[in-house]
Amino acid sequence: MTSHAHPAQLEFLPGASAIAHRIAAHDWSATPLGPIAGWPQSLRTALGLMLESRFAMCLCWGPELTLFYNDAYAPHLGAKEPFALGRPLRVVWSDVWDEIRPLVDSVFAGTPTLHEDMPLTMQRNGFPEETYWTFSYSPVRDEHDRIVGLLNITTDVTRKVKNERRLKADVAQLGRMFDQAPTFMAMLTGPEHVFAHVNPAYMSLIGDRGNVVGKRVVDVLPDAVRQGYLTLLDQVYRSGQAFSADSAQYIVQTTPGAASAERYVDFVFQPINDGHEVVGIFVQGVDVTARHLSDLALQAREAELRSLNSDLERQVIERARERSLTWQVTPDLLAVVDPDGIIETVNPAWEHVLGWPTDALIGHGWLEHVSADDHAVTRSVLETLRDGKPVLRFENRWRTRAGGLRTLSWVATPEGGRYYCSARDVTDINAAADALARSQAQLRTLFETSYQLQGMCTPDGIVTDANRPVLDAVGARFDDLIGMFLWDTPWFSATPGMPARIRAMFARAAAGETVRDEIQLTLPGGRRCHDLSLRPIHEDGRIIAVVPEAIDTTERRNAEEALRQSQKLEAIGQLTGGVAHDFNNLLTPIVTALDLAADPDARAERRARMIGIARQSADRAATLVQRLLSFARRQPLQTLDVDVATLVSGMAELVDSSSSPRVRLVLDIADDLLPAVADPNQLEMAILNLSVNACDAMPEGGTLTLAARNARVYDDDRIAPGPYVVVSVADTGCGMDEQTRQRAVEPFFSTKGIGKGTGLGLSMAHGLASQLGGCLTIDSTPGTGTTIHLWLPVGARAGATADDEDTTVEITGDNRGTALVVDDEDSVRMCTSDALEDMGYRIVEASSAEEALRALDDGLMPAVLVTDHLMPGMTGAELARNVRARLPETAIVIVSGYTSMADFDPGLTILSKPFRQHELAASVESANAAIQTAA
Repeated sequence: MTSHAHPAQLEFLPGASAIAHRIAAHDWSATPLGPIAGWPQSLRTALGLMLESRFAMCLCWGPELTLFYNDAYAPHLGAKEPFALGRPLRVVWSDVWDEIRPLVDSVFAGTPTLHEDMPLTMQRNGFPEETYWTFSYSPVRDEHDRIVGLLNITTDVTRKVKNERRLKADVAQLGRMFDQAPTFMAMLTGPEHVFAHVNPAYMSLIGDRGNVVGKRVVDVLPDAVRQGYLTLLDQVYRSGQAFSADSAQYIVQTTPGAASAERYVDFVFQPINDGHEVVGIFVQGVDVTARHLSDLALQAREAELRSLNSDLERQVIERARERSLTWQVTPDLLAVVDPDGIIETVNPAWEHVLGWPTDALIGHGWLEHVSADDHAVTRSVLETLRDGKPVLRFENRWRTRAGGLRTLSWVATPEGGRYYCSARDVTDINAAADALARSQAQLRTLFETSYQLQGMCTPDGIVTDANRPVLDAVGARFDDLIGMFLWDTPWFSATPGMPARIRAMFARAAAGETVRDEIQLTLPGGRRCHDLSLRPIHEDGRIIAVVPEAIDTTERRNAEEALRQSQKLEAIGQLTGGVAHDFNNLLTPIVTALDLAADPDARAERRARMIGIARQSADRAATLVQRLLSFARRQPLQTLDVDVATLVSGMAELVDSSSSPRVRLVLDIADDLLPAVADPNQLEMAILNLSVNACDAMPEGGTLTLAARNARVYDDDRIAPGPYVVVSVADTGCGMDEQTRQRAVEPFFSTKGIGKGTGLGLSMAHGLASQLGGCLTIDSTPGTGTTIHLWLPVGARAGATADDEDTTVEITGDNRGTALVVDDEDSVRMCTSDALEDMGYRIVEASSAEEALRALDDGLMPAVLVTDHLMPGMTGAELARNVRARLPETAIVIVSGYTSMADFDPGLTILSKPFRQHELAASVESANAAIQTAA
């Protein structure tokens, strides 16, 4: 029972703290500290200080380092919370004990510790996590100045450390870009223009000056100061306005003692502003000396050519003819306009494009044929031309002679008091651009309203887009996801092990493979199933993006599971008659043996023979019950290496008992059969479904064959190459035509008629084989029968062998302590008690868990507890949990006919009903051994 401290004993615990309430309610009598009333004042004081703090703190007390912690520390424990309270530090943090134990030893030696950004690989939630911590361990002394504990003040700095790593990587990348840039660059700081950074290209320009970082321009480059560059830097720093120049001359002495070199550079002085004032200047430019010299050479050549004017007149005439021909045939609209906006000359393209003849344009104002809505922009262009400035691009709409409007894109330049204009018809181009914009808007609408969860990632995994279903599923905003790695988004990060799985899938997609998988995710809305695909996007032979797409299949999966359970019930219904008949046959020898055992005059050899027959019948009955229970389970696929020979042989008994007497069962199993990867329960269900279908196909009787053999696939589109185990169910019934065979595995397809089947048997068997990595094939001919083959991948080892029925456990008559037997069935409790008494235990019986607890309250301390699980009131699992908390040295065995193993705590010994005396003895010995190992 949980002990509660008197309120007066808890005054040192802060009342508003959730952990304080849990400390007050905790049963400390089972720990080395004992009840709260006996705690020393030093422990009370340390606890009070810790619980009042908002910093994450934990306190470890005594030789066992019993763990206390405050509310701020609790989230650091992950799944270890709330069971960590009151447990030894080495048990709670067993995953990092090797790393922190030297620190603990140092504290108990009197030396406190402080660590910053210490890496620790923890398993707080069932999987390894890379974490970093800043923490201190301080010794805590008792009233006699002895070190009896340690106080840990800690901060989880994992996010900070990882952000600093990423920032360093970004800075390093920028540094590499700075150093590798082909242009020269330098960063100057302050009004004295001190060099903060320079790249190799800049050092190549200024020559051998040594290390210039940290020095002023006036000290490093006196030649540049003499040429006026320092004055330009001062002007940029004071004004905050950038300065740029093309082909500026810079005379530099690149090597001490050498002659000066004349260089020409294109450069910019860009002021750097911190938001309030200029703090530095960024210098960037290109050495264009070669280009400048080439320009000078070209200019000299042009001057030379101008002197050669012997055939100048001929050249002028030819060029004029060429220009005239260009004027006539170009599709662009060319015109010359005077300063008043009157058109002086046009080319023939005007009539081709707009339909207006030359005389309808020349002498008319430019605005005469322009749409009234575009007069304002056209007048502003004319004003710009009157100011002597060219206009590189503007658009306006012109009326055509047919009454329509065409959009023209113009380039115009003033020259010699005239405006020379060139226009191109962009009506169709603009229409296409508008159509493209509308199409993109429609695609965006489809993207946002799709029922699929869709996104877009760069080839290295950075999320660049996500639609509304994704945001709704993860409960996040658009800006929360953009820029994150896909596997770090809330879509996957809350599911243990999923980020690493998605990262591996993404690597395959980034390499060009379309990857698809079904996954289960923990999302804000609960556990959801998704059909996820990662699809690479190609452009010009390279991958430019990866598209993650997912369909929520939770409802479909739930419906399939409900249908699967319905199909199980249908199969069990078909078994009922045969199983009932088989049970009657099994009960007959058992009843006869009991009557014979009660007859004192019966012959001993006959009594022994009948008891052996009764035992065989009981074993067969237990096997039938276990198989029926396995069909009733609802569980996901649990694959392991299965001994197919044993499984099929066992199923043969069940199928034979449920089939018509007119059906003859034949078993054909290869001698060297390999193990197969399968879920044994689901495989048994598939074999049963296929056998029921086979019997239905033989209404007049026939032969049902269950077979298993080894096979190897070399080249088949339906299945991967490799070794397989083939389980076959064959009948000599009516068979299938080709159309029926093609549709046989479709869900709900059935030839049995309405009300005679769900049509899911073959579909579920096909799904099982596919999920395991195999396939289902059908061989059938009308009138001769059907054979269904389940191809299963070969496992790594043989299936587990059955327990040896002749196993015996030595039973001693010595007194081994008290055994507490709990069961609500009097007969089962009596048999169990007798068996334990034969083993040397003194027996105390209880008909319920509540009665057992009352016995413990009265001082009973049993060496072993043997309890039924499913009882009125408290279950056996709950009783075991209570006894384990009170009496950790008591061995516990739970007897259960059938339930989920998830009901039981780890480390308990489970004994299945029905059981023999030697099996009970073996379970008790196993439970005792587990207790001794734990101690």
